[in-house]
Amino acid sequence: MKIYKYSFVALLFLAFGCSEERLEPDPKSFFTPENTLVDIAGLESVVVSMNSRFRTEYARVDDHNLMWEWNFSDFTVNGAPPANVPHNLELQMSPNSTEDRAVGSYWNLAWESIKDANLIINRVGPIEAPEQVKNQLLAKGYFGRAYWYYRLVHQFGDVPLHLEEISSPKLDFYSHSRETILEKITEDLEFAVQWLPDFVEPGDVNRAAGSFLLTKCYLSLREFDKAIAEASKVIDGGQYALMTARFGTTEEQFFGYSFLDPAEFDVIWDLHQKFNKSLAENTEAILVVQDQHLTEGNVSNVGTAKMRDYVPVWWQARDPNGTRACTDLDFGTGLRMIEQLGRGVGRMVPSQEFRDLRDEDPNDLRYSQNNWFGMERYVYNDPNSDFFGQPFDPASVTDIRQWYPIAYSKMVYIDETGDPRPARASSDEYVFRLAELYLLRAEAHWWKGNVASATADVNVVRERAQAIPAASVDIDYIFDERARELYTETPRKTELTRVAYIMAQLGMNGYSLDDMHQSNWFYDRVISRNHFYRDEILQGANIYRILPYHVYWPIKEEEIRANSLGKINQAMGYPGSETNIAPLTDPNQTKPEGIE
Repeated sequence: MKIYKYSFVALLFLAFGCSEERLEPDPKSFFTPENTLVDIAGLESVVVSMNSRFRTEYARVDDHNLMWEWNFSDFTVNGAPPANVPHNLELQMSPNSTEDRAVGSYWNLAWESIKDANLIINRVGPIEAPEQVKNQLLAKGYFGRAYWYYRLVHQFGDVPLHLEEISSPKLDFYSHSRETILEKITEDLEFAVQWLPDFVEPGDVNRAAGSFLLTKCYLSLREFDKAIAEASKVIDGGQYALMTARFGTTEEQFFGYSFLDPAEFDVIWDLHQKFNKSLAENTEAILVVQDQHLTEGNVSNVGTAKMRDYVPVWWQARDPNGTRACTDLDFGTGLRMIEQLGRGVGRMVPSQEFRDLRDEDPNDLRYSQNNWFGMERYVYNDPNSDFFGQPFDPASVTDIRQWYPIAYSKMVYIDETGDPRPARASSDEYVFRLAELYLLRAEAHWWKGNVASATADVNVVRERAQAIPAASVDIDYIFDERARELYTETPRKTELTRVAYIMAQLGMNGYSLDDMHQSNWFYDRVISRNHFYRDEILQGANIYRILPYHVYWPIKEEEIRANSLGKINQAMGYPGSETNIAPLTDPNQTKPEGIE
């Protein structure tokens, strides 16, 4: 666990693994309870810190977190060498593994953010300020805490629910049930949506974002009527609408994209360009994290790793002679492959089933020439190759990460650094946008058995993409549509696990909560949609393998062991889960009855 030192508080996530070094004061910290968290300005600075962490999973210099939500699910895998990343989750994702670094990274990120949220929630009461101002701050704290607890319960299952600021080392946490946590954060969000402002600066949390997250919580708790009503507040409220016409920066301003066809620019392209996501005229954007080149507070001046992670290692491809026939040194030459694609490393390889979605409708704008870089567009670009200018030969590609399609309008951004082999660039990123809310409402209708209304909501999204309307939808179709529309944008594994949890709670299709680690919709969906896991494709030294208990990720043994005076339950199916005890079911209870 990464060491963080603050003089004002022993951080919540450090309490899961304390040491004397970690508790030493840091004189460089500008936060102290005596001079910072005593007024509105001080708490607003904590809000900024908390909100900045929404960005962390979308924007990192390397190996950004959100990619792992996709790679451990139904439509993609990580193509990088198996020594560095999990392929065989049975072997490489465990309480003691060091290869599944995204698991620990998400755990730490969530607790850092919950620490900030609890500071806001617990400090706002005594501050002298108008009640409306205090309630807005409290609402933002509730939102931040709910956001990360929603993620934790769908990533790890039962986890400790802690609602107080921690000012001294705490080693006696106990796990609460997922249901208890969901009920608590839903209650908090119901308060938050009453007080969150309607209009905020880009990057801040507004009322629509609160309703968006509350919709997901209502779905998790099987409150489908409430989910429909909450989503409808935003969809029908007049402030938001899907973007259906060209907007923002025009193609003439996209220096560096002269190899694209101007006739192919469309609203889907505009929607995903870095300069357009935070524009006031973008009525689809609800919550957008901020990260622009050379802007104070950005992740890095070299940009984030989206291009590097999502694009294939095309520049290592070999021709039918077995000779390397591509180069990443062709900047400015006729084929301009490095300018079009950047220097990818193939960390998010789509399954065949995801690739086949394109073939269902040739008119879908999401697969237009500029929005989608199909496999037919890859060509050998080394002039020294006998096959120069010819398309890749399938029989000559022996590494899965060298050749696959990409959602081009989402993957590649203008490179501001001048790097002749670009691999990173900065961009704002959507956390919540209206298209997803339509699909969430469609899902709520489907759970209620109202297939016609579910289909209508899905078709609103498809109509904007000029796709053929669906005749009827089910939960699998809705999640296929989520992939078409939201590829790379949303936490895929979290949402799949949410559906698996709902089905287990409802006893649908023979699933149950008691044996969810042995049989669940998440696993069945992954096996039906991801041929790498289904066929256990060999990549390097390991096969791709996923099992039913991977519906949840393991809590690291070091975290459990360091909590020496309490009991944090392990996700079922992993070593250590056999010693679990009943989780707490009262949000205000900190330990089981009978324990002092």
